[in-house]
Formats: sequence, C-alpha cells, structure tokens
Amino acid sequence: MQRRKFMKIIGGSAALLAGGTYIWAAPTAKSARAAWTEAGQYIDPIRSALSYAILAPNPHNRQPWLVELISDTEAVLYCDEDRHLPVTDPIDRQITIGLGCFLELFDVAASNNSYRADIELFSLGAHTSRLDARPVARLLLTPVKQKFDPLFTQIINRRTDRSPFSEQVPNLQNLTALQEAAGSLSGASTRTELVSQLRRVCHEAARIEIMTSHTHGESVELMRVGRKAVKENPDGISIEGAMIEILNVGRAISKEALANHGATAFKQGKQMYLDAVNSAKGFFWVVTSDNSRANQIAAGRAYVRGNLKATELGLSMHPLSQALQEYPEMAEQLVDVHKIMNIDAPARLQMLARVGYGKAQMQSPRWSLDSRIRA
Repeated sequence: MQRRKFMKIIGGSAALLAGGTYIWAAPTAKSARAAWTEAGQYIDPIRSALSYAILAPNPHNRQPWLVELISDTEAVLYCDEDRHLPVTDPIDRQITIGLGCFLELFDVAASNNSYRADIELFSLGAHTSRLDARPVARLLLTPVKQKFDPLFTQIINRRTDRSPFSEQVPNLQNLTALQEAAGSLSGASTRTELVSQLRRVCHEAARIEIMTSHTHGESVELMRVGRKAVKENPDGISIEGAMIEILNVGRAISKEALANHGATAFKQGKQMYLDAVNSAKGFFWVVTSDNSRANQIAAGRAYVRGNLKATELGLSMHPLSQALQEYPEMAEQLVDVHKIMNIDAPARLQMLARVGYGKAQMQSPRWSLDSRIRA
C-alpha cells in the first residue's frame, strides 16, 4: 500500500511536466512570488502600472517582457530575446499574445491611478517571422479623469487553473459575462457537441506534444524542480512542495526522470494531464480576422480580460494551446480545430481555453519588476 501511494505521488509530480501543472504544498519559494504583493507599491505612475503588468499570463511563464524607462510616464516595451519558445512557438505567436496580456494589464492598472495609457504598437515596423530587437510598443501615460475599470481588482487574484474541473457546467449568464468583458473577438460555449469535439482535438494535440521528444524536451528545459531552482529562476514550469524536495534529493523527481517517456512517473503524469483536458465542460476562445502581430496583441488583451472576469465570477480557466501551435507534428490538429470552429483563413483561432470550476491555485513565480527593466 505504501509503495502504491509513493508511486502515485511520483506520478502526480510527473503531471507537472506533461501539462505545466503545478503542485502547491509547503515549502515553496515565497520570495519568487513577492511581485504579487509588491504590485502597486511604487510612487511613479509608470512603475506602478508596470508592476501589475508583469503579473500577466504568458506561455510557459517565460515572462518575455523587457522595459526601457524613458520617464515617470513613458516607457518602451521589448521582447526579451532570451525568452522565446523556438520549438512549440516557432513564429512567436504565443509570446506575442503574452505581451498583449501584459499591455492590457498595464492599461487597466493605469486607469486605476487616473491615467490614460496610450499604446503605440511596433513603431519601427511589425516583426515578421520572429520578434526581434525592435520595440513591441511605446507606452505613454496621460493624467485624465476616467472611469475605474472594475476588472482591476482581479489582477492579483487571477490564476491559471490546470487542475481537473468539477462536473458543474458554467451557466449561460456567466458565459455571456465572459464574452462581454473580453469583447467582440471572444466566444464561449458549453454546447455538448462542440465541447466533445474540442475535447477530442485538445486531447490528441496534448498527447502529441507530450510524446514528441523535441517538443516535450522544450518543457523539460524550462522545469524548475524544487524550491532552490524556483528561487534562482522564477519563470518556466515550477514544481514545488515538501514531497518534491524529498524526491528531488533521491533524483526520483528531476529533469532527467521527467524526460523519460518509459518511466511509470511519466506515464501516470501524462494520463493525469489528459484527464484534466477531458474534464472540460465548456470552452472560451478568441478569434482574430488574421494572424498579424497587431491582432495577436489584441488576442492577448481580450484573453486576459476574459480571465479576469472569470476570476470575478469564481470560474477557472486553463488555456489548451497545443492544437493552435505551428510546428509540423501539430499541422493536422491545427487544421482540425479550425474546421470544428468553422473558422476560415485568413481568420485565426488565437486562444482556446477550458472553463469551469477547479481548485484554488497559488500564484505562479515572477521575476521582480526591477529585473525586467533594461539598463
């Protein structure tokens, strides 16, 4: 019995890698989450707004933002070129969406301090194949009397919930509220036939990514196993907890172990993630008219507003991005998910997330604001 329990713990830990799911149990790296309590604790308006923006959701928690401060009310946003996902995000579409989430939280936070955020995208031209050294956006704050955005209060409460969702189905009123908050680019449904089709394609896409060595390997490289590793690198996929510390000492939980497709831990972890995908009772999505950089930014802004509204409503949200990725092994699923959604080119499905009722999650680790400011 004890051996089975021990193997279950190991298997559960492997799920962290398979889907980027987190185990939250003491001891955890509290210092790696200081940004959540420090948000807003700045005198100058630009840093205050930026301190909320760095809490934005982003792929694999890469935190790709890098900021050059011009003055107390002006800054330039860049993509940190060390934070790409070259295998699973070869054209930086997901990274750009994450920067869109950042910009929306910046805007919302600025309004809380009675500033209007003027955001000029790609002032030196839109990036094509990859994001490069050119600016992503110029940010300018202007004092105004404007209405407080009620979603501001949810920024520090927002989470991505990778746990299996309960059987409870979100009601139509809540789905409508999500779409109203996210705007015209968004949609949501709990329609049985559509949910079943989306679960199927998301299940297969996740299976492909987990079982393909180079895509899985990209996640392995971003693992932060144990409290010490998380403190040193508060980004990527964090695996923490009392049992993790014990297993890490014996190397039962390590990058090497979690990369082994033949291990019991890996197999159990894969199944746990797929079970979470299959627990979806509803979906939320964002569609744009084309796949331009500006529309990828817009998709991120719409998504995070939906995420904030979900938090306010007590709903959980978990992006299932695998089927939307552009690497060769995912080509069939990318076509399939667009067919299911009746989306024809040049329109693009940018975000797809399961929505429902999960478990309370702890904040993801974050680099400090100062570490994200370019000297």
